[in-house]
Amino acid sequence: MIIRIVPILAALILSVLSLPTMSEEVKIATFNTKFLTKEKVHVRFGFPLAFKKKADKEMWEASGFRDNKFAEAVAIVAPFIDRIDADILVLTEVGNVADVTKLNQKLETPYPFVEVCECTDRNTSQHLAILSRIELKDVVYALKGREGYLPELDDPETEKDTGLSKGFRVLVNLGRYEVAIYGIHLISETGGYASDAQRIAQASLVRRHYLKDIELGRSVIVAGDFNDKRGHPALRRIRGFDDIGPDLIQTGLSKYFPKSSVGERWTYEFNGERNQIDHILISSDLRNNIKRRSALIIRAPEDVSDHSPLIITLKTD
Repeated sequence: MIIRIVPILAALILSVLSLPTMSEEVKIATFNTKFLTKEKVHVRFGFPLAFKKKADKEMWEASGFRDNKFAEAVAIVAPFIDRIDADILVLTEVGNVADVTKLNQKLETPYPFVEVCECTDRNTSQHLAILSRIELKDVVYALKGREGYLPELDDPETEKDTGLSKGFRVLVNLGRYEVAIYGIHLISETGGYASDAQRIAQASLVRRHYLKDIELGRSVIVAGDFNDKRGHPALRRIRGFDDIGPDLIQTGLSKYFPKSSVGERWTYEFNGERNQIDHILISSDLRNNIKRRSALIIRAPEDVSDHSPLIITLKTD
């Protein structure tokens, strides 16, 4: 037992010793790992979310088969996360605490601070996680509340309400800033207009939560898979364009990217269309802390994920 623990402890000590100091820079990233959850990992291997063939279901339910395939997936994704090399990494489409722990242990240097949301998406079994080299405090494991929306614009009698099944918040200290970091994953576009309306409602919930942190004098970072593009309604709602409260800064703007990579600001491709749907938004008090021309999108190989990570660099003065 001692022999197994010592290497892990050594790695954690090395991570703590390499933490950013007050005058250094912090790399913050968000990455969708594509169903890196043991319960639904079969989706990564080309199977539908719900099995249609009895033989496929029996194969995946065979003793040890799913465990082995999940370990295979983790072994593919972990080296890419090592390559991202973020100080704070918001992961979407990961599994529960046990799944994330296995991923973290597979990294070249495991992160010393790891938190996983209490997500409630029973359909996908997806969670969010934040891996950090900086201490995470005061975790809010779920973003509570409901928000109404109209799934049919011309029929107010269809009014519904929604919660946010995948979202949570942690606090970190970055230099003189106490920062509330929100990891979120909004509903996808697959349901057409109704999904669009629901996604805007979820964005309202996120906005409602983080404004409380701003009122308490904290800085704010919102990161994750928003399933919406720069300038589109859910992004505008989260950023604060629909009300008179303080706005968030869009780090996906061209001025934050090297001129040579401005045309590569997409994180997801579907049916030949490339868009940035994974975002990192920051409160305006951090505007001058963004290291100019430092934002990057590292292209993920197809076997790693169908998304690519966004990385920004902040100064921690």
